[in-house]
Amino acid sequence: MAKYELKVAESKKEIKQYEEIRRAVFVNEQGIFNEDDSDDYDTIAVPIIAVETGSGRVAGVVRCYPIENGDWVGGRLAVLPEFRGRLGALLVRKAMEEVQGRGCRIFYAHIQEQNVKFFERLGWSLTGKSSVFSNVVHYDMKVVF
Repeated sequence: MAKYELKVAESKKEIKQYEEIRRAVFVNEQGIFNEDDSDDYDTIAVPIIAVETGSGRVAGVVRCYPIENGDWVGGRLAVLPEFRGRLGALLVRKAMEEVQGRGCRIFYAHIQEQNVKFFERLGWSLTGKSSVFSNVVHYDMKVVF
């Protein structure tokens, strides 16, 4: 069974792989974005990666960024197809640990409909708001520390 190191991406190589995985999932696979999924939040976001031990390959990513009142937002959770079913929970837990260590009180996310139950199993709850983005239903969720 493969093992993974979960960490904040720091090197240029890690950041490049982080961006490539986001593009592969959100642009190429899901078609949520036309060419690029980057936005203004990337300038302040903490990029978290899951690196496969041995190969050094980045297999999954997530980002989190601060908003007002010490709260944070997580998003762009993406795992390469061959690693799915193994990394999502690890990445979400690492993001939760990272923001909690930075003083976060409430961690928010905009979750695709098919992932709501997954996040509920990790202790997240619905806020009652939903929206459609690029023909995909999303729900606002949060976890309180």
